[in-house]
Amino acid sequence: MPHKAAQSTRPLVRVVVAVLLIAPFVIYLAVPSYAKIKPRLAGFPFFYWWQLLWVILTAAFIGIAYALTRSGGGRTPAGGPTDEKGE
Repeated sequence: MPHKAAQSTRPLVRVVVAVLLIAPFVIYLAVPSYAKIKPRLAGFPFFYWWQLLWVILTAAFIGIAYALTRSGGGRTPAGGPTDEKGE
């Protein structure tokens, strides 16, 4: 049960991970906020380059969330050691 104790001591990390994973969905669903043509970037309407920017940001957010969940002191999610021998 040490895994549950470790989870309860890091609620801030869990909140940050949740925000990182939920934010892109909120942005993608707010279509009226970016359904416009101007400002243009390199000739592309705002609608297109804004979506492309968020595809890249979403990948970064997921990577950061993954790194935050994996920095739990060298333990696997089941609470066991990370080496293959189980020591």
